[in-house]
Amino acid sequence: MKKKEYIEKMANLIINRVRFHAPIVYDKEVDFEILEVIGIDTSLPIFKYDKSINAVMLDAFKRAQAEVNFNIIATNEPSVSEKKLKALKNFIYIREEELGYSLLASINALNINYKSNSEFDKEIEENYIKVNDEIVNLNYKNYYLHKKAISDGVVYEIREFLLNGRNFILNFSNGSNEKRIASFEINIVLPRGYYRFKRETNAIKIENLCSHDTAYFNFVSKNAKFSFSTISGVESSTHACLNMKMNISLNAKEQKRFYFNFGENKYCFTSPKDAERFFEISQEKMSEIFDIKVLTRNKQFDEEFNVYMPQKIWLSWLNLTIDEENEKNYLKTKNTIINKTENGLKINENFKGLKQVQIYLNSGYKRVFIVPGNERYILSGKTKYFNFNLLTKEVFEKNNEIYLSFGG
Repeated sequence: MKKKEYIEKMANLIINRVRFHAPIVYDKEVDFEILEVIGIDTSLPIFKYDKSINAVMLDAFKRAQAEVNFNIIATNEPSVSEKKLKALKNFIYIREEELGYSLLASINALNINYKSNSEFDKEIEENYIKVNDEIVNLNYKNYYLHKKAISDGVVYEIREFLLNGRNFILNFSNGSNEKRIASFEINIVLPRGYYRFKRETNAIKIENLCSHDTAYFNFVSKNAKFSFSTISGVESSTHACLNMKMNISLNAKEQKRFYFNFGENKYCFTSPKDAERFFEISQEKMSEIFDIKVLTRNKQFDEEFNVYMPQKIWLSWLNLTIDEENEKNYLKTKNTIINKTENGLKINENFKGLKQVQIYLNSGYKRVFIVPGNERYILSGKTKYFNFNLLTKEVFEKNNEIYLSFGG
């Protein structure tokens, strides 16, 4: 192999290390302060090189750093001059025997240059749920995803909803007179980065090594098996994920329920009743956010405002993103239809084609019917307020169905 080809090959290997390999850190402690003291940028990957850097490797590292940013920690005296080494960014030479225990342990824990399969599969996996090795596509309902089906004689039902993170309620039921075993797998892709994973009681703690943000995958299952890389052949990857697999054994006529949560806090429900109440609270919170529904003479507008716009916004939240355009349009349209004040709210009488407005209050919807007439009034229950169109707390307490006329 010619020198030029060798340098290019080595540079590509280094680039792949930076782009695809994350440090193998599970529950090891890392002293970030001591790393920063000696000049290591802890927001970048650490590439520990234990051989002497010669002219060929110097060129390879320079080519690699032209593509990706990373620290180079050399523990063997380079065979090139100090002047030439200045061409490398974030470079530190320090003999391994001169490293203290804490510093060496921290560098080794964060090192991305470890023995690993070089012929790894670069195909990136996605978010998915599988039952019996078959991908399950959940359907959107009002502010949650849902699927109920049967596989190999086992009826399963899956719900996913948002509240303090992503929540999953699973039901598996065996209606037969024979024992059944079903497999379940969930794969949650994490944002690109470097992570430390630590298994705790009924939780996986996930820490971003650069930002130090933490998250938890909370679960209750004795036989759950976990992995953290979406790339086959790489033990720990910058394309990180949380993958959980488990087998569910069901006796005749037996039913089992599971609850999982992926969010910022460590907690879990062991009672099905508590998990169901949490689901109900999530629906209430979403209804408080998307708190009005309308009926107009324009069916297309009604579907866009009542269904599709909230759905797009909710799905973006589920994927840890923000749909700024739809959020802005939703709030703008909502504020055009109703005007909230300290004393109550007013419905815009000039909004074209408005026939009905449903307003979510106190865990339920109040219906306001827009009725034609020459008089200006609000009818709530048996009480009629003439020359009045402010919907106050008193008006809503009278009845769940209110009639509003703007007059001729």
